[in-house]
Amino acid sequence: MLLRYAARLLAVVATVAGAGGMGLAAPASACACGGIATPGGVTARVNGETALLGWDGQRETIVMRLGLQSGGDKAALIVPTPAPATVTAGEAGTFTELSRLTAPEYVTDRDWFKADSGRDGAAMASAPTGGGPTVLDRVQLGPIEATTLTGGDIAGIQQWLGDNGYEMKPEVIATMRPYLDEHWSFVAMRLTSSVTLAGNLDPVRLTFAAAHPVYPMRMSSAATAHQRVHLYVLGPHRVRRDDPDAGAQTVAVNFAGRIRDTQDADLRQLSANGHDYLTELSVDITDPARIAHDFSFADAAEDKDYRQVIHRSEAVEFLGVPAGFALVAAAATAFVLFALLLRRVLRR
Repeated sequence: MLLRYAARLLAVVATVAGAGGMGLAAPASACACGGIATPGGVTARVNGETALLGWDGQRETIVMRLGLQSGGDKAALIVPTPAPATVTAGEAGTFTELSRLTAPEYVTDRDWFKADSGRDGAAMASAPTGGGPTVLDRVQLGPIEATTLTGGDIAGIQQWLGDNGYEMKPEVIATMRPYLDEHWSFVAMRLTSSVTLAGNLDPVRLTFAAAHPVYPMRMSSAATAHQRVHLYVLGPHRVRRDDPDAGAQTVAVNFAGRIRDTQDADLRQLSANGHDYLTELSVDITDPARIAHDFSFADAAEDKDYRQVIHRSEAVEFLGVPAGFALVAAAATAFVLFALLLRRVLRR
């Protein structure tokens, strides 16, 4: 059970970090936030991240799932949020349900001139008070300690983090300054007991007050590798990215439509009161150094539903031969026989 809670909490930290909120010491591997830091020579890497975002007009909820592999007990992350966040455990089934709801439509095209290879086709397809921060809350979930911080200046934050076992690189510390200038809060998370984590971690839920839906990304400017973000956004209408960075990034819509009859608790809560329009976005960022804004969202021009359609061909065979060729051969044979018969009749 302790390992499960550890996994859940690291998932949230890392993925929101993946959203743009993490910054710690090397060695680190890239994710949307710029990497997972693990001091003391311990290695960690992110295999993938996905997040669900919902906003009810006053409070925002981000449910995240991260693929993380850590080889030691010193992994640590820090996540910026517009207001102090409440961290709770999510359910793995949420993303399973999202995959079901947004699954592509498969269309089978019958190919009369193709031999069956025996294999299915692949799919194509988030005013400083000065000094150190104020600790608002500290919770222990198994081997993970999560601390909610607010206020302070950059030197005070750096001092607090250092005193509490969070080693941060100067370039990552620099990405925290804009958040402090805008009075954002942070959630600092670290492992406090020895545990090795690997695989897809259970989701974690962050809930905080927000004037508009936002996905933290500015700390990702410290990343050095290609960044990918996979987002599901729930609201009353289809959404589009409207932050200034959107035009310099590749943003693809994988699904758009209202969700119905889901039994998942998080999806039911976030889609209540008409907030049931789901937009699935994939974002590719080839130059993280150009990231200057968090993701923000606005209603699209229209609620135009979209579901990916994947065409798969199915060979039609007759006695092991593509049916089209078999028909052509049969027709040719029939023609020859008819010609021979006609010739015989004419001779008579």
